[in-house]
Amino acid sequence: MLEVLHEFFYIETVIWLFPVIFMFHDLEEIITVESFMTKYKNRVPKTFLARITFIVKKKLGTKSAQLSITGAWILLIISFITFMTAHLPPIKENFILFTAVLNVFFLQGFSHIGQTIIFRGYTPGVTTALFIVIPYSLLAYYRLFELGLIDGYLIFESIPISLLMVPIFLIGNLLGRRLIH
Repeated sequence: MLEVLHEFFYIETVIWLFPVIFMFHDLEEIITVESFMTKYKNRVPKTFLARITFIVKKKLGTKSAQLSITGAWILLIISFITFMTAHLPPIKENFILFTAVLNVFFLQGFSHIGQTIIFRGYTPGVTTALFIVIPYSLLAYYRLFELGLIDGYLIFESIPISLLMVPIFLIGNLLGRRLIH
């Protein structure tokens, strides 16, 4: 079975799939965010986590147009990092930014699952998180490890960069809220 992965998913393909996978995931969020916010506007579950999650969602943008700007900003960053990774020599040091952004994407997929559990129902992005984001991330990690392009030490080194990427991505939310009222 793993041979099939090698045949269809050359490392170049895996790298270039990242922005494509992100676009599918972001599109689901853009399409569904307004109906989600309307549904829970006056009936957020009474748990502390549900309230915090809803407040964060409101701060990140409640309109599809706002999320579109955010998504465009993040896609620009992911595309630039993908382009750089695909065109640099295939050595470990050249995969640290790609790995850092992949870490954020992978963990963000699990945040959608957590939100769905908290709200006990569909939340924007959970379908693609389950069926596209997490499987893609696992495939990417598998192929990168298998080819020796990343290892445990590089993952560890990429964590501070992943943490730095979060506020950089959140600039997109600020742009979305400022440009679309």
